[in-house]
Amino acid sequence: MKRLYKNLQEILEQKISLYENFIQLLNEEWKCVTKYSYDDLQIIIAKKDDQVMQMQALENSRSSLMKKIAGSLNMKPSGLTLKKLIQFKDNPYRTKLSKCRENLLRQIQKINILSAKIKALMDHSALSLKKSLAFIHSEGEKAHSPYEANGQVMESKLQSRMVSVDA
Repeated sequence: MKRLYKNLQEILEQKISLYENFIQLLNEEWKCVTKYSYDDLQIIIAKKDDQVMQMQALENSRSSLMKKIAGSLNMKPSGLTLKKLIQFKDNPYRTKLSKCRENLLRQIQKINILSAKIKALMDHSALSLKKSLAFIHSEGEKAHSPYEANGQVMESKLQSRMVSVDA
């Protein structure tokens, strides 16, 4: 059983490392978005996708290990959480697992804050661009429209003259 706890601790420490890297990528993404650096942003997004794949693989390993631990404790796998596992008195790794859990919760909170911040900036930028394009389009329409804003017909800006063809 100690080996299962040790393996869980190692997986959680790997998760902490991956989450820390992911936070760094989110900070880099923020810089790219604020600098309007599309090419750099594409590179960061590719790195983030790779990081997410690694995190998913590690989560699958953690989930499988939790099922083994639940089986050893004669519990349903769905009923066993890290928090409950830490509360068991006979768990020799409970303090180490508790520290890992606290780190992970802190990192998840930081990831959520950074993600929301980036999303808000991107939404604001997209809305600003949309409004700018609408303004440019409306100005172009006004320039070619024969009507003024009050609905009156504009006087023609062109002067016309009669040309004699008999000369």
